[in-house]
Amino acid sequence: MHYPSLFLMFIMLCGSVPLLQGCTSHRAAKVVFPKREHQFPEPFIVGSEIVTTFSFTNEGNAPLHIQKIDSDCGCVATNTSSDKIASGDKGEIRVAVERDVGRFSQNVFVSTNDPATPMVRLKVSGVIVPPVAYPKKIELGLSEKGKSISKKITFKNNLKEVVEITGHTVSDKGIAVTLPKKSIPSGESLECEAVLTLNDVGLYSESLTITAQAQELLPGTDTKEFEMSVQFQGRVLGGIMVLPQNLFLGILDGSGKSLQKKVQIKTDGSLPFALKKVAADNFAVEASLATKPQTAHEVDLTITPKIDNPSSGLVEGEIQIFTTHPDVPEITIPVKAVTP
Repeated sequence: MHYPSLFLMFIMLCGSVPLLQGCTSHRAAKVVFPKREHQFPEPFIVGSEIVTTFSFTNEGNAPLHIQKIDSDCGCVATNTSSDKIASGDKGEIRVAVERDVGRFSQNVFVSTNDPATPMVRLKVSGVIVPPVAYPKKIELGLSEKGKSISKKITFKNNLKEVVEITGHTVSDKGIAVTLPKKSIPSGESLECEAVLTLNDVGLYSESLTITAQAQELLPGTDTKEFEMSVQFQGRVLGGIMVLPQNLFLGILDGSGKSLQKKVQIKTDGSLPFALKKVAADNFAVEASLATKPQTAHEVDLTITPKIDNPSSGLVEGEIQIFTTHPDVPEITIPVKAVTP
């Protein structure tokens, strides 16, 4: 028998098994992105199309499948050139961002059948600016009644064209506005001055609205015209403050017993005032009032319920205190109690 020949054949067959296994067990896709992050170098005007493309290659020896593409917010839209990329071929993923004014940094997650990299994170970042940048709200703090407050406001043109100022309106006749010119060249700023002289005491929120027009249609719109509104907020001193702002008498026992309450009444300005009289509904009220004008008063109130047919539940009423203050002739204090 030819034993040497059979032995040689056996050795050759055994040696070929690992080779065959190697050919079949190492086939896999391999996704390679040359760049995984993109920083937009220039700011975008709000409404502009913000798009970039990430290219990739399948460097594996099996087809690459793009299984899913997700983002970390609904403001990012994505699509791929193909969801199946052959070995050695290239593909692209398009990323579009829709955001309002401000900085953005968004992530896109690409799921594939690459066993080594089943998920790839892509990142896009940049800045979105308005056609013209300006402060939308200005806090002016405290001011005296009738005293003028001056504030300079800067408007910066972010467009690559001239912006024309076509007009302006104010919410109060006590606001005067000075515009040194009627146009803002590209990349330049316009500084205007607003002078507020307000006579209504208390908190206020007034506005200046400037209308403008660009040379071309604004990105994402079908118009050249736009408005810029600046809110002025603050408080004009000279009003009257009451502490506490409301009174709770607790649970009434039905005996008609009088209750004692103390309130502080003072102005946040410099004008003294006197207290003239006090009145109430659902309650009888007595108080010793200071008739001499002064900037602060401490009042002791004697309050007696006067409910004809009391029923269980919440009882509500008001106490009115009349003053000599020209801007605040009457103070109203809410009063609540509970009947069992």
